[in-house]
Amino acid sequence: MTPFYKYCLEVLSILLLSPLFLWSQTEILLTDTTELNDIGLQTYYLEDTSLGLSIEDILTDGIHTRFKPNTQETINFSSTASAYWLKFKIRKTVSDNFYLNVGSAYIDSISLYEFDETDHLVSTRHTGDDLPFDTREIEVGNYLFSLDLKEDTTRTFYLRVKSDQPLFFPLRVGTLSNFAAYEHDLDFLQGIYFGFMLLIFLYNLFLYFSIRERIYLYYIAYVFSITWFMASVFGYFFEYFWPNAPFLNQLVVVSSGLTMITATLFTQQFLDTKKSGSRLHQGSMVFLIVGFLVCALVVLGFKIEGLKLAQGGLLLMAIYFVILGIRFKLNGYRPAIYYLLAWGALIIGICFAILESLNLVFVMKYINAMQIGSALEVLLLSFALGDRINMYKKQKEDAQLQALISAKENERLIKEQNIILEQKVKERTAEVASQNEALVNLNKEKDMLVDMVAHDLRTPLHQMKGIIWLLDIPAMELTKDQAMYLNEINNSVDRLTDMVGRILNTHALESNQVKLKNETIDLVGLADDMTRRFLLTAKDKDIHIAVKAATGSHYADLDKNYMIQVLENLLSNAIKFSERGSEILLHVYSKNNKSYIVVEDQGPGISEDDQKKLFGRFQRLSAQPTAGESSIGLGLSIVKKYVDAMNGTIICESELGVGTKFMMSFESKTV
Repeated sequence: MTPFYKYCLEVLSILLLSPLFLWSQTEILLTDTTELNDIGLQTYYLEDTSLGLSIEDILTDGIHTRFKPNTQETINFSSTASAYWLKFKIRKTVSDNFYLNVGSAYIDSISLYEFDETDHLVSTRHTGDDLPFDTREIEVGNYLFSLDLKEDTTRTFYLRVKSDQPLFFPLRVGTLSNFAAYEHDLDFLQGIYFGFMLLIFLYNLFLYFSIRERIYLYYIAYVFSITWFMASVFGYFFEYFWPNAPFLNQLVVVSSGLTMITATLFTQQFLDTKKSGSRLHQGSMVFLIVGFLVCALVVLGFKIEGLKLAQGGLLLMAIYFVILGIRFKLNGYRPAIYYLLAWGALIIGICFAILESLNLVFVMKYINAMQIGSALEVLLLSFALGDRINMYKKQKEDAQLQALISAKENERLIKEQNIILEQKVKERTAEVASQNEALVNLNKEKDMLVDMVAHDLRTPLHQMKGIIWLLDIPAMELTKDQAMYLNEINNSVDRLTDMVGRILNTHALESNQVKLKNETIDLVGLADDMTRRFLLTAKDKDIHIAVKAATGSHYADLDKNYMIQVLENLLSNAIKFSERGSEILLHVYSKNNKSYIVVEDQGPGISEDDQKKLFGRFQRLSAQPTAGESSIGLGLSIVKKYVDAMNGTIICESELGVGTKFMMSFESKTV
């Protein structure tokens, strides 16, 4: 390694001398075959922001003089969209075979141009992770190029590198045995890391299948995303899983976005941020959005932008999660201590890795800081999950003990309550029996009262009707008002008689005093007879009433008197609620061994609420008779009871503003 004072002199000379003097630097001598030699400080670099410079362009005087000396042992151009050219001269003074090592597996394209002492192009070699793995001169994770120089020969090399990931790498020369020894140490340490991550992954996967808690699924997804990124950085996934599909290497940064997504989901579940506070939970949602945005940028081709967003997002996320851990630890959540230590370790690793990629700190040789931080983090998070299980187990045991104590106390209370309840049940049973007996007596008194009303009301009503008939109103010389009053008295007596009859019919139905006298009835004839009875009543309101019968015979076994009362009620209601000039139809037809008789009007219709209480007793509906006719709300309840008694069914179909249909069906009778 160049001593510090020599390094200062070299820098000073570079600043003072002309650009042409740059190429008079000491050649890299290949004399030491015992160890690898870093040659970063002996190289010159040129940034190609256009990405279009060719080797011919580089050799021109205008560009050739723009090379600058590299001032770091490890080549480090940070995250950049530019391509970089490196120039160096090598002279071999021994007979051993040497190799040039570009010490990163994470470079998209590499081109090495070799010129002899007469500036004649000797060889051109192209590789990188944009090309299949077998394009590498030696198939290893890092890039090795054979320096096929004869002894005491000097070669000038131009190395072009381009990557959409952080562009930093050691540049070394040495023998194949030197590189084998280095790779041996590297694989040993990397094997420890990836073996540890695989162990953590499989252990927690087993726990997930055993416990079935979603948090373990988030955790193993998080471990996988970190492992994917690290394995891609060192080229293991490319070498062993998709050596012939280099386009998959362009998606490596997606793993950073997945790391943010899975870490956020794990934290939300582990700390239960949704319950503990909406602001804390909403704050963590930001990192879910950033993680998805990183994935989208990479997939859409903005890999540099996605990488920079991932670097900043991961650092901010780790800091935010440490703050969350402190908050929950202060609130007494015991597993938060492991959580704090885990994210603290990752923060240190992320910070060092970011500083490393920004060319602000030295580059570690065999393993990077983020690997160390991530390994410590997943280990501590596993401890946190275990402590969480123990905490919940303790809480469960305490809850079970408390439940056992509560169960015994409840058992004692239940026994005491059962004794009290049994006593109250006995008292209540005696009270209910007494009330039932009183209700039976009241029901008997009600039946007696109805019978008395039937006897006491019908006699004076018949007498009043007879007296009105004896008056011979048409033959009397009465004023117009007197005649109107007498007619109104006559109509009132008729309405009262009808109301008493309906009440008595209802009483008979409820007391099971109705006895059916079934006979085979022609429904068409019955419908014709009923329309004739109501012709005059319908004519008074200018309503047309008619029968529409399907072809064929339509018979049913029915009680004729009850059926007449049913149709009287339905036709009377249809006339009451129909406007002048409308039409009422009686449809008669048979279908599927059933005979139907339907009363259809063009009235105002019945609302859905009214249809629910249609067949109840003393129900007044919202629709009103069109000519002020009276209604006590018993007609349809009697209709329903009579139809049920004759083993028939009745349903109502109605539409407001259109009309109503009452459809009755009975078993057909063959004649």
